[in-house]
Amino acid sequence: MRMNTGLVFWGVTLITAGVVALAVQAGAIDQESARQSWRFWPVIIIVIGLAVIAARTQFALIATVVAGLVVGGMAGTLVAGLPGGFSLGCVDNADETVSEDGSFDADAEVDLNLNCGELNVTTAAGSDWSVEARYSGDAPEIASAADSLRVDSGDNFSLFGGGDADQSWDVTLPTDPTIDLSIEVNASSSHLALDDATLSRLSVGANAGDVAIQVPGASVAELSVEANAGSVSIDVDDGTELAGSIEMNAGSLDLCVPDGVGLAITMPDDNITFSHNLDDLGMTHEGDVWRMGSGDAITLSIEGNAAGFTLNPDGGCS
Repeated sequence: MRMNTGLVFWGVTLITAGVVALAVQAGAIDQESARQSWRFWPVIIIVIGLAVIAARTQFALIATVVAGLVVGGMAGTLVAGLPGGFSLGCVDNADETVSEDGSFDADAEVDLNLNCGELNVTTAAGSDWSVEARYSGDAPEIASAADSLRVDSGDNFSLFGGGDADQSWDVTLPTDPTIDLSIEVNASSSHLALDDATLSRLSVGANAGDVAIQVPGASVAELSVEANAGSVSIDVDDGTELAGSIEMNAGSLDLCVPDGVGLAITMPDDNITFSHNLDDLGMTHEGDVWRMGSGDAITLSIEGNAAGFTLNPDGGCS
């Protein structure tokens, strides 16, 4: 019988994370010691690398358990919250507002770079755009032209405490022009409701946060998502055209695709640190390519480390 080492990894990781979190909260593990342990975060990369190397050897199970213990132990300190000291540097005190609006005369490039806070992007018919940004500390920089828009929160991010800035943006983008949209977010919660948008590119880089991408009726020629220590959800409908790649590191990915929509996923199936549920969904599988439905309206390449991928989760995509 062949053991699913990916499931073993996640089982050990989750159990260890829960035990460590309870121990920190109960005082059995000193909070300062837990904080200091993050100075050794490269150990996570090392043990995962060793587990990958050992995947085809007799030591696969041992390496997987060790990787799960290390990753779970570090994750447990995050789950515990480490009150009074461990912080991503964001606080909820955005009490100033800056607003701008304009119109694109042609296809446009849009860059949104946010540290600490919330990003909400929606679409509207026509060629007009608008930004309403609530903030504390320094105001975000908003620069625009007939074919471009850039919003930047600046260097207001502080890892492990010391930050006192927070921002919350509401951005509306038009559906008439084709847009090259680039989003970089750190320690932020992002909701991208890109209904009926035409995007030549959608590039999302996210660290320590969650990203919800909804693209009903949208056309995305090139999707690029790279997320670290967070969660990503993508929701499409039968009018969506989407192609690109997703890389998850220490996080979770949910993808919601309606029945009958053509789906092709290219994904290496030999990474013990990346789990998925495609085996349970009756998809056809040839090499590294998994298929469902008719055609290839949704074509994605997915990779991950210390991460999990769920297609059509029971509760839907957030």
